[in-house]
Amino acid sequence: MFCCVFGSGLVFLFLIFLMYQMGFRITYVPDLENSWNAISGTASWVSVIVSVLGVIASFLAVWYAIQISDKQNKIALFEKRYRVYRTLISCDFFSACVFVSKEPEGIKEFFYTSFYDASEEPKTYQYKLFAFKYVQVTETLAESKFLFSEDIWKGVCKIIESIQKLVPTGEKGMSKEEFDKAKQDYLDAVKSCELKLILKKMEQELNLTEY
Repeated sequence: MFCCVFGSGLVFLFLIFLMYQMGFRITYVPDLENSWNAISGTASWVSVIVSVLGVIASFLAVWYAIQISDKQNKIALFEKRYRVYRTLISCDFFSACVFVSKEPEGIKEFFYTSFYDASEEPKTYQYKLFAFKYVQVTETLAESKFLFSEDIWKGVCKIIESIQKLVPTGEKGMSKEEFDKAKQDYLDAVKSCELKLILKKMEQELNLTEY
């Protein structure tokens, strides 16, 4: 709104200056007779000026609304990308837990602990909480397909697939042999996609300085 008013004011001052250069003057000479033709001509000019100012003000209002909408869209995109970025950072922590894990029984609890959000209400591990968190994490990571470049998505996709093999979603666990293989596959996937490099690329695409 301020931009519209300020822009209209500048246009109005410019028109006054232009009229002054063309010879328009405000004078008071009571001896002169009123020229109704001149008064009519002046009124016509005033009508034109008001119309021009109205058009310019409308243009500025539309332009300002577009700028606000564009900024809001960028902020919304940033928030979605940042959510994926934070989840992938938790994957880095989860990888450290996987590396030291020895038995398949504790992998679900490791997963829940790694992706637990500090803003959430503290709760001890339960299977239903794990199941909800598992869906939340995998769906958030999958959003990177639509929010980031293709090379980032390829790396994240490998991580999602390896998580799905490593962390069973059913009540029944896996054997020690199955766990060891899935564990190694996950660590290999994280290493091959260079997780830290993906995080750096995400930081570049977040474009924090534009907001």
